[in-house]
Amino acid sequence: MDTDQKIRVLMSQALQDQEGNGSLKDLSEGWRTRVPLDPINIRSLSDRGFGKTRIFRILLTNACSFDCAYCPMREGRDLPRHALPPATLADAFLTAYRKQWVSGLFITSGIPKNPRWAMDRMIELVETLRFRRGYTGYLHAKAVSGAEPEQVERLARLCDRVSYNLEAVCQATLDRTMTGKSFAKGLAVLDRVRTIRTSAGPGRLAGDPRPPGPAVSAGATTQVVVGLGPETDREVLEVTAGLWRDGTIHHPQFAAFRPIENTPMEQARETPVLRENRLYQADYLIRRYGFSPEELVFGESGNLPLRRDPKLEWALTHADSFPVEITTADRRTLLRVPGLGPKTVDSILQLRRRAAAVGLSDLRRIGAAASRAAGFLAWRGKRLGDFAIQEPLFTPEDVPEKPRVYGFSPGTFR
Repeated sequence: MDTDQKIRVLMSQALQDQEGNGSLKDLSEGWRTRVPLDPINIRSLSDRGFGKTRIFRILLTNACSFDCAYCPMREGRDLPRHALPPATLADAFLTAYRKQWVSGLFITSGIPKNPRWAMDRMIELVETLRFRRGYTGYLHAKAVSGAEPEQVERLARLCDRVSYNLEAVCQATLDRTMTGKSFAKGLAVLDRVRTIRTSAGPGRLAGDPRPPGPAVSAGATTQVVVGLGPETDREVLEVTAGLWRDGTIHHPQFAAFRPIENTPMEQARETPVLRENRLYQADYLIRRYGFSPEELVFGESGNLPLRRDPKLEWALTHADSFPVEITTADRRTLLRVPGLGPKTVDSILQLRRRAAAVGLSDLRRIGAAASRAAGFLAWRGKRLGDFAIQEPLFTPEDVPEKPRVYGFSPGTFR
């Protein structure tokens, strides 16, 4: 593809940022939007603390020398392989950046040849942007499995965020599904990024065009593929919450396992997307609502119930804690009320100082899910309303799923 074609790709993606299937030719002609196995896509993200950003996501190459059993890019899979020179990708990104189509860059890669070679190409791209093109904006790079410590450090000192995908929280699952990946070494990569970010020494490298500041200021992230192995939601959250509590990661990513055609795990059972969603909700409760993993309600399997969100499940399990008295409850207690989020709780704390009474209309006005919260709240001893909880018509765990096989996994490049 020449530069004009790449620009047409970026233009079509900037106009229609939707999931799509199609060939690279379709992309270049503007017919389809981003496809995870193609080298370029653009996504809108909302990151608490960093605002809304439109990220230009680059896959340096989908060629890989590893033969992981679940991966759509595995070496043994027959698919078109793409690779673009770092300088070419840098210029394509900067074209989109200068036209204000995007506000930041995310880079990941397959591992052709070996991890050191793949990381060197990634670092070459980042160095080209920082040192030779003078780019000062947001950079997020994903360190590959097997990266050398000095490569991770250089990447961290040039990027705002570095991620490393653990993929599983159990070494036995990694041994069964991946090529030589070590859970302990993955933790060491993330810990090294944390050390660089929190060290008192110089953060950014000499010659970096950005103003002086800490390295990898946006922290690190990691991904867990949910259902890749037998690990339960309880085990997953214990690991990710621990990494968040000690400052190793800014937040985790979860990706429901998808069986990919022409891979050894093609016949494996697909993980319900709802399970991924419940893990994200539980993670928010831990990081934003003051819950601990031990407080969450798990089923006998060790997984979060799918029938209700984890906050509502906790509230119904602890019915004796409700209704919460609005006039005296502290912030932590109010945050446990279904239908109330951090912003609405802060508004309630302000409102109750000056209001003669707080009712459902007041809750709606400040953005609360009033009908959901009404049965769990009281004003001077009087419950604000009845419970408005609709019981599920069926239990998702009991519904037989039609087996499906995918050409790619939406979670591959998180």
